[in-house]
Amino acid sequence: MTKELRALLQKLDNAKQEVRSLLAEDKTQEAKDKMDEVRSLQAKVDLQRELEETEARGLGVKELKDDGTVEERDMQELEKEYTGIVLRGIRRRPISEEMRSVIREYEKRAVMNEGNTNPVIPDGDVGILVPQDIQTQINTLMREWNDLSQYVTVENVSALSGTRVLETDANMTPFADVDEYGEIQETDNPKFTSISYKVKSRAGYLPLTNELLADTDANLIGYVTNWIARKAAHTRNVHILALLQTLTPKELADLKAINKVLNVDLDPAISRSAILLTNQDGYDWLDNQVDGMGRPILSDDITQPGRKLFKGRPIAVVSNRNLPSANDKAPLFIGNLKQFMVLFNRRFFELASTREGGDAWRRNTTEMRTIMRDDYVQWDAAAAVYGQLDITPTP
Repeated sequence: MTKELRALLQKLDNAKQEVRSLLAEDKTQEAKDKMDEVRSLQAKVDLQRELEETEARGLGVKELKDDGTVEERDMQELEKEYTGIVLRGIRRRPISEEMRSVIREYEKRAVMNEGNTNPVIPDGDVGILVPQDIQTQINTLMREWNDLSQYVTVENVSALSGTRVLETDANMTPFADVDEYGEIQETDNPKFTSISYKVKSRAGYLPLTNELLADTDANLIGYVTNWIARKAAHTRNVHILALLQTLTPKELADLKAINKVLNVDLDPAISRSAILLTNQDGYDWLDNQVDGMGRPILSDDITQPGRKLFKGRPIAVVSNRNLPSANDKAPLFIGNLKQFMVLFNRRFFELASTREGGDAWRRNTTEMRTIMRDDYVQWDAAAAVYGQLDITPTP
């Protein structure tokens, strides 16, 4: 950003503050007259910014130094500045025109390949992307909260809707025998299926107390990040489990029934890469099974201490609260979930805050809203089996 643009942005911000002061004093006509200056300055800012961006693109760089030379702006420095603005917005503090320029620059880089448009940020509001460093923390925490999306195929998308063509697991014929100098015949073609997605917005809000907002940036980031991670992981788990439960359930009376699913019901390629997903009741039943020599059926996963394997397949466990048993039947999903479903993910989380809307005004708090966007689509129904494990207590 050049000196000229910085000076214009400062003048524009000062002029806007004067308009607000005049309106507060009920000097409507003076405020109208001052708005003419605001519009003129805004036009100059837009032209100056366009000029600098045009010059920068022509030179193949991102930014112009104050002395007129050019340089590639350091993304880490930009992200640090952007994070500070986001926290300022959450605290409902005014955002100047210069800060908006930082927001526009950061989001242009962050969503360059996403096809998004940059939102307009009014003073004291924040309806912008969560910074990338915080996004990374959120994704890390989601794994700790047992985010089941790690077991399914996740595809990041830029469009709100679309289709994908995927190859199906169809029967194929072998290559035909060909005699010397014989004519090669046409063979069968791969079979494809088209699946559609339509990204949906999923959102929630969190009341933030004045005490928390007055705390350090690190504590505020930690609190908000943890909350988003828990809510996002739980949201994904609910939709993943709901799609799995659309399969027709199959009674599993004992270990032999589970073995048959792996040996017969699933294709050998699917079976080799399968996982077992169950709740606490199902895991407890499996963990207490022994062979004829009294040895546990489950083995330890040496690559991940604490995780168990069933015939070399990892076991994922969901709490009974989120995946309950019913009528002495524990759910047990067996298969390759990456082949069973695709999670179409619009990559970014988005934040906004208010202290006037909702219950914030009555409670003297600030409400922070988070939006995530995704869709969950079945790909290959034959890649998983929905089993109901008989956990009836033995007398």
